[in-house]
Amino acid sequence: MMLVMFFAMRMDGQNYLFQINDFKASDESINLKGACSIVEGKLRLAPDKANQVGACWYKARKIDFSEGFETEFTFLITKDDRSVLPGDGFAFVIQAQSPELTGGIGDDIGYKKIPYVVALEFDIKDDNEGSRNHINLSFYNPETKTYRQYATVHEIPEITDGKPHFTRIIYRDGRLQIYLDSYLFPVLSVKLDVASKINSPDHSAWLGFTSSTSDSHANHDLISWSIKEFAPPPPDIAIDSVIVLEKGSLQVKNRKLTISVWDHNTVDGDIVSLKLGEEWILTEYELTAKKNTFESTIIGFSQDLILYAHNVGMVPPNTVTISVFDGMTTQRVSLESNMETSEAIKIVFTGEEVNK
Repeated sequence: MMLVMFFAMRMDGQNYLFQINDFKASDESINLKGACSIVEGKLRLAPDKANQVGACWYKARKIDFSEGFETEFTFLITKDDRSVLPGDGFAFVIQAQSPELTGGIGDDIGYKKIPYVVALEFDIKDDNEGSRNHINLSFYNPETKTYRQYATVHEIPEITDGKPHFTRIIYRDGRLQIYLDSYLFPVLSVKLDVASKINSPDHSAWLGFTSSTSDSHANHDLISWSIKEFAPPPPDIAIDSVIVLEKGSLQVKNRKLTISVWDHNTVDGDIVSLKLGEEWILTEYELTAKKNTFESTIIGFSQDLILYAHNVGMVPPNTVTISVFDGMTTQRVSLESNMETSEAIKIVFTGEEVNK
């Protein structure tokens, strides 16, 4: 039985708005439209029937992508009716209008009747696009009132093989990156002003999925889905002027990590921030003897975990104990920081690249 994780929370630097591994408990935070339904704990965007269209939106509130966002999901495409080919596909959609929208069937992939959308298609039918198994990034062109295919990737794993496939999408600093079945290298990385494409001057958006079928059809299911907003950098830390000293490295077997931080010495008012790679995972946090525990993810081969100090407390320097649990073992390290120097630990991923 899958573990249900379904919550919205704030943890001093990272904001998981939505994290779920079983959609049976998700009615209050997602809006299902059209043919979309919950089937045996999975979110079925469209069933294996002809001429269907469905949509699902995170409806609790718009996300704030001023500093960027991250979403992860695992999807599954299967067939009940083997007499026809699979089609047409589903899309991850960003829009600023409403969590009540659906688009058209067939090659519309459930969104092309909706203006001002950025969509990442997982297309499984060849409508003169060069392949029947590809990812396509599209956005709305208000001059022609049509959708422009901005970037297409044909060299991807076969996604109609009846197996789960993992996707991670990161939007930061005007760049959209898409990872498929791997955290090492994105299959697509493009510069894109999402706010202007979806007509959202305040950098807020509804996130969701659309899907459609035609004479070709398949079950388009989501197994899990999470959304996280990125935190802004702490305003009082000048990163370029701080000297970072690498203390060593930790090797982990899994990318999903549980990190705990606490003050193992005298609790003296130390205020710290932590940065993992490009992401602030903890900001302006006052250390106590009690552990503050949260989750994070390693991207690529390795990432530096850097401690920054906002003060030096009553007994300088700032000292923090950090434990890292990779699902198998717990490793502990102590880092120090003052206003001029910061210690860092390199976290190195050594496991196999298996994310399904």
